[in-house]
Amino acid sequence: MIRPSFANRLSTVWRESDLELSWLAAFDAAARHLNFTKAADELGLTQGAISVRIRKLEQALDAALFERRGRHVVLTDEGLAYHPHVADALNRLSLSTSRFFAQKGRRKITMSCYSPSFADLWLVPKLPALFSEFPDLEFSIVVDYQSSGARADRDDLIFSYENIGHAGIVPLVDEEITAVCSPEYLAQHGDGWLSQTLIEPQGPRLTWPAWRAAMGLGDTREGRVIQVNTMQAALRLARAGVGTALVASPFCDQYLRNNSLVTPPRARRLPGKMHGLSIRQLEGARPVVKRVARWLVDAAGQEIPTFLAQ
Repeated sequence: MIRPSFANRLSTVWRESDLELSWLAAFDAAARHLNFTKAADELGLTQGAISVRIRKLEQALDAALFERRGRHVVLTDEGLAYHPHVADALNRLSLSTSRFFAQKGRRKITMSCYSPSFADLWLVPKLPALFSEFPDLEFSIVVDYQSSGARADRDDLIFSYENIGHAGIVPLVDEEITAVCSPEYLAQHGDGWLSQTLIEPQGPRLTWPAWRAAMGLGDTREGRVIQVNTMQAALRLARAGVGTALVASPFCDQYLRNNSLVTPPRARRLPGKMHGLSIRQLEGARPVVKRVARWLVDAAGQEIPTFLAQ
């Protein structure tokens, strides 16, 4: 249990004292490795230097951060509580440094995306053209289900998945939910496809029962349902003739155009959610971030909003 006074004491230390960054870096490395020698190797220091820096940090905080157990060290309760904050602060500092200062003539743009399907089926095919348009930029792209939440204050550009548009979010792609299967599968099962194998991507989109109800087919006998965790997998299974997949346009459209997938009878498109783009701290965003955002909006065939055109 952390002593109640620790948080108050830490706040006082930050207000009244100067903690050297080298102490925090040493603590972070030692906490990750639970080994002073490995921490020293990582930072290019001696083990003694690591020990000295951690001791100075402990003295400044008036708290023990490590305990020795034989040849090993372990974090104390206070060390365990403190380390995530130190690691996060160092990570933010690193990201900010790479974001605002050129390294070897290059600048970095960080992007995060909530939907793996959107990343794989929409964003990735456009990356070669994006990289060609901005040859002097470095890009960091993370697919993370927390993109619209936990990462929203870290990344320059955030691709989110919304029910409706919100202020500051530029619509990129409006989804429509539909059913698809291979031509061979449809030829085999015909109008009875709905009572055969149904493929359903897990996630925030419609389920087969909800789709059937929206279609007015609630009294139709449903076949077995196979759930997969990505739309890519659902599309692959449908193209392989395993069953009929409930997927989203525009991600299935290329397969409908080349006839590797078809829409079965009684299946019409239903409105889905929207994939949008937002900029972290829009008012203070770097001009190059807005340039990349404008390129992405244009690539989506959408009108560039006024707040990006400036």
